[in-house]
Amino acid sequence: MHPPLSLIFFFVTGGTSVGLFTLIYMLDILSSDISKEILFMGSFVSLCLIAVGAVGASFHLGHKLRAWKAVRRFRTSWLSREAIFSGIYGALLLLYTLLLHNSKNSLYIGALVCLFGLLSAFSTAMIYASNRFVLEWHTPVTVLYFLIMYLMLGAGALNFLLSVYNPAYGGIFKILLVVLVLAFLLRLYFNIRQPYIKRPSLAEALNLPFNKPVRLVDKGTTTENYCTKEFFYRKGKERLSVFLPLAYLLTFFIPTAFSLYFLLMKENQILVSGVVFFSILSGSILERWCFFVEGNHVQNLFYGLYPSEKS
Repeated sequence: MHPPLSLIFFFVTGGTSVGLFTLIYMLDILSSDISKEILFMGSFVSLCLIAVGAVGASFHLGHKLRAWKAVRRFRTSWLSREAIFSGIYGALLLLYTLLLHNSKNSLYIGALVCLFGLLSAFSTAMIYASNRFVLEWHTPVTVLYFLIMYLMLGAGALNFLLSVYNPAYGGIFKILLVVLVLAFLLRLYFNIRQPYIKRPSLAEALNLPFNKPVRLVDKGTTTENYCTKEFFYRKGKERLSVFLPLAYLLTFFIPTAFSLYFLLMKENQILVSGVVFFSILSGSILERWCFFVEGNHVQNLFYGLYPSEKS
């Protein structure tokens, strides 16, 4: 699949926003000595990220003025649910930020922010996990992986934020390490699973008898068209062998190594946390690019571009 940059941008900004606020709100509940300044900065940064992400995601729409129609299919569309839950999440997050210094009710509002942030993240993941035509994505692991990635981005951002405002909270590195390991294992399973996916044959696609071999003689077009460009990214497939290992390195290995370094040496906290966060951020952008490129739409069967099932 061709990777849409606007959706990658929304994943990184929206994911960091949801993950950051969820963790900072949990820190507020579990710790009595966290300052209001950190809470305000965390919620303000989360608010800015979701706002910028929503604007960026709109560039994926062909007719941006019709974006409001996305909310009309709430009962049947995960995209519609994502738009509604993200909008409610942003509105409640704004309310929480405004009332943080003036109202004890901010704790209850914060719980609602976390709830709708989770619903927004779940809906985003289900857009891909419910897609039966891209078998690489069509698995519950996609949902779990999305949620863990959101927490990983948020933990990296919170780690950097706390290192600037309150270095005493170095224990966030431990939380980050756990999330990094979980995200790595899920991503590894995602890749190991792909060659063993039970894929449909051309006979099944044409609803012909399965015991009779069917082969593609002519793909029906001699030039590139929308289907061959958007549902099969040839240049991306060629670069995947380079970009995927690089995504693993930036997203998982470098942050894990630097986090372990800080936990052992207890020095250069701001520098280390900055390197960790920006490595996770850049790696996640590259990982999302790989996620889209790895997807193979079943319509590629009719163009001779669909991978065969591993025997």
